[in-house]
Amino acid sequence: MTKKADYQALSQELETVLAALQRPDVQVDEAVKLYEQGLKLAAALEGQVKDAENTIQKLKLQYGGDGNA
Repeated sequence: MTKKADYQALSQELETVLAALQRPDVQVDEAVKLYEQGLKLAAALEGQVKDAENTIQKLKLQYGGDGNA
């Protein structure tokens, strides 16, 4: 996982992790590592969504919009 990957790349990486977890031959140790990686990816995605929401709120305040377009 790169430090500042874009949302699309993080989402795709999370999908890959989820697919790996669903494999019938995944070993317990590998599953734990994949689960941890998935949690980190989900947190990064959530952080990006929150950042986008904050940016939108700032833009609304800056330009006087109420968001009811």
